[in-house]
Amino acid sequence: MAEQGEFFDSSTTLVSSNSLFAMGFFHIKDSDLSYLGIWYTYTNSSEGLTIEHPAWVANRDTPIRNNSGVLSIDTSGSLIISHNDVGHPIILYSGRGLNRMVTLLNNGNLVLKEGKVTLWQSFDHPTDALLPGMKLGINHKTNRTWSLTSWLGVTDPSSGAFTLEWDHRKRILVIKYRGKIFWTSGKLFNKDFENIRPMVEAINLNYIFKNVTNKYEEFFSYSLMIDPFLTPLSRKLVSGWRLDYQGNIFDEDRPQIAFVDNCYGYNTGASQPLYAGCELWEQPKCRNHLQKYEIQTGYFENYNVSYDNEGNIGYSDCKAKCWKDCDCFGFKNNGDTGCTFYRGNNLKFHSSGNFPKVYVLSPTNLSKKRKKSVLIIVIVVVVCLIILLLSGLLYYRRRKIKQAKKTEIQELLTLKGYTDTISELGNDGRNDLKFFSFTSIVAATNNFSSDNKLGQGGFGPVYKGKLSEGQEIAVKRLSRKSTQGLTELKNELILIAKLQHTNLVRLLGCCIHKQEKMLIYEYMPNRSLDSFLYNESRREQLTWERRFSIIEGIAQGLLYLHKLNSSETNTSRVVGTYGYMAPEYVMEGIFSMKSDVFSFGVLILEILSGRKTNSFNHVDGPSNLVAMARELWNRDAAFELIDPSISDSCNQQQFIRCVHLGLLCVEDNAVDRPTMVDVISMLGNDSAVLPFPKRAGFYSGSRARETKLSEIISVNGLSISAMEAR
Repeated sequence: MAEQGEFFDSSTTLVSSNSLFAMGFFHIKDSDLSYLGIWYTYTNSSEGLTIEHPAWVANRDTPIRNNSGVLSIDTSGSLIISHNDVGHPIILYSGRGLNRMVTLLNNGNLVLKEGKVTLWQSFDHPTDALLPGMKLGINHKTNRTWSLTSWLGVTDPSSGAFTLEWDHRKRILVIKYRGKIFWTSGKLFNKDFENIRPMVEAINLNYIFKNVTNKYEEFFSYSLMIDPFLTPLSRKLVSGWRLDYQGNIFDEDRPQIAFVDNCYGYNTGASQPLYAGCELWEQPKCRNHLQKYEIQTGYFENYNVSYDNEGNIGYSDCKAKCWKDCDCFGFKNNGDTGCTFYRGNNLKFHSSGNFPKVYVLSPTNLSKKRKKSVLIIVIVVVVCLIILLLSGLLYYRRRKIKQAKKTEIQELLTLKGYTDTISELGNDGRNDLKFFSFTSIVAATNNFSSDNKLGQGGFGPVYKGKLSEGQEIAVKRLSRKSTQGLTELKNELILIAKLQHTNLVRLLGCCIHKQEKMLIYEYMPNRSLDSFLYNESRREQLTWERRFSIIEGIAQGLLYLHKLNSSETNTSRVVGTYGYMAPEYVMEGIFSMKSDVFSFGVLILEILSGRKTNSFNHVDGPSNLVAMARELWNRDAAFELIDPSISDSCNQQQFIRCVHLGLLCVEDNAVDRPTMVDVISMLGNDSAVLPFPKRAGFYSGSRARETKLSEIISVNGLSISAMEAR
């Protein structure tokens, strides 16, 4: 501990109270540069007091060239390193105050305090080592990030090419080389990382990993699970994850944690544990996963040499540049500050102990003869693969055609069996389904002429046709892109064949031919309701009396349908038209009779207003017709919803009652909607009291891929003649 006014020079050190850490000025071997650092100290009978590789360096990028460095808290309260070298003092912390002191804690953290308040600490400025309790991550209050940066070389503490960072979103440790991800630890599960667990187990010392995420900070740190019987000065207490100049991570004299120097961008960790965590990136075409650099002593023959001494570049930069250069087969790092590259087409390397160490690419360049042989082998393999691929595709195509023919025959037989079974369901003539030939349908629709097209449904177009005997038909041609298949076709055949109601269109039969699937209905000459309702020249034919009759008729038809099946179903495949589908069906796939009631409510509002529910401008007003009706109802202006073409002839009280009923049908909660029995009762009894609407389901969207309800009610047309249930 040192108070304001005291100082430390090159002859003094500050030691933690547990004697595990020391702080002071130190020199790099064979260098006159001086640095302020913190290192581990431990007592050994044979070694005495030893200074290890420092765990923290205060002035790594601004070394002092003599022993004049002095650490002190000046009179203003700032923590500075003053010196006699060229340049200004090195300021670690600037700020005015009194009674400040600097302390080296037992965990190796150098802190500056004023009373109990910590003003500055070395743990907030990590260099290349992560001590137990240090953090990697980010402080959201100060926007400070904690990360490690390697040394440039073995004897150069200045900032190097590699960084160790904590990705708090993915919960992984990341090592980057000049910003490019080289290695990842894999996700942290409980107490183990995916790509460092084998190494941790080999260390025979348990790490306790900590991952903290809150609104103030997000970080990773670790601690040691220590045997309580170990002596305070035991070397087993010493731990520090160091990011070395090659990008590797190791913990003092324990096995390495990350082997980043083995990463060449091939991500071969799955088959080779020493490469676990290596990332994949684009490689030069001249390199392969078998090549790597090996340090050897010897000399090159038949080579060209070049140098790169611009800026601070270390071993990893030399390695990266040589790897990208297809003519480079060896390099040497010149005193941590430059590179020597060895190039040549016929370059050879001779091992010899009398020469300096050099990094050699192994295996080196292939001879021209071997290159030619390899090229021939590659060409032969590629040609064989192409032949095998074409043969496989031809076999697959023939098999698919054969299978398609077999499936078509099976579908025809199965579908014919369904039509025969359906024909036995009743004897009133509505169930006598016919199996039409594809040729007869092509002739009836004039080869599906655009002039015969009645409209476009969710599953495909509908065409008008005329059979050879003179009967007019409507042909629903299922699109080949539709997801409706044979199963849906069978279900629709059975469902519609069972229906016996004057308000529901009659199914005559079906046609299936190769990929074509069609349903044949009777043609309704009056066409569909929307052809009148949304046609300016024809909408006046829909008087108020006819519109009210249509609403009653649809209600009777839905009541009839609901008597077939009253169960609630849940489906993961939502089909229908947005704007008409109930919220619980759209959001959760839950369909019930109350879902039909919702669609009926939307249809009531469309008949009353003469407007489509999805024809609104979201920016200027309500998002859909339901929203508009609700808004008018809340303003006691429901009559403004009326179609102008019937405003003079309409029964205002009856109109407002229909709006009221429509809003009840489109309640957000299915429980609040009436049943179709209740709806018919409300329509037929003007004196019945209707509950007040709660909340309508407001949502909008584009057309969905498939429709169901609208096709059952008006597949080729809904007659506007008087509708009465049978």
